[in-house]
Amino acid sequence: MGEGRVAEVDGTVVGVGMRWLWGERAATVGLVVVKPDFRERGIGRKLLEALCAGLDRRTVLLHAAGTIHRFYGSMGFERIGEIRQYEGKAVQPPLMALPENSRLRPGGRNDMQLLVGMDERAGGAVRERLIQTWLRHATATVVLDHPDGPRGFAILRRFGRGATIGPVVAPCPMAAKAMIAHLAGLVTGRALRLDVQAHGELEDWLPGLGLASVADATVLRRGTALSPANPLLSFALADKAIG
Repeated sequence: MGEGRVAEVDGTVVGVGMRWLWGERAATVGLVVVKPDFRERGIGRKLLEALCAGLDRRTVLLHAAGTIHRFYGSMGFERIGEIRQYEGKAVQPPLMALPENSRLRPGGRNDMQLLVGMDERAGGAVRERLIQTWLRHATATVVLDHPDGPRGFAILRRFGRGATIGPVVAPCPMAAKAMIAHLAGLVTGRALRLDVQAHGELEDWLPGLGLASVADATVLRRGTALSPANPLLSFALADKAIG
């Protein structure tokens, strides 16, 4: 889905980075790594400059761990939020209520354009390649249906030694929790991970699934804000690096 840049010194790879282009308006930068012995030499800055080359007309997002977001700030990025990484062994979730007149149904590849549209309304970026790839590798997908039209979705897929849920797009925390609980119930007893936007109500509930916050990151943006056209919210990322 993306493309990379490599930093070399005397023929030795000392740093790497990735970028993902979403439609004509947005991009994500991530997985920027420099070998410890080569840090503080400006290599990270040159990598980021190479990754951002040609993206002046796009809004660029990235997620920076710890205090490294100060470095990105010097490169024209501004802090716009936080994400938190939750992990643990999934326990059997409680039954969750749905918003009035809503129901959950299985989703699949025939729903791709529908999911792409909802993902765009939640985040402002057209991520067709991401949704297509995630659906192809999904363990399960659920769609939140309503008489007025679908209002959310969530995807469960294998990840490392367990599973991850994301993206999760919904109109409210109640709907997000219902979809997460349904998918978490499919992997009870296994390792589960979610990278969630800083939503207090959802975070207060996740420990009940056996998950704990293990890391956080700062959400940074360069360029104008992406303006979602619909009041759908992103509750969990597709991936911490990709967004």
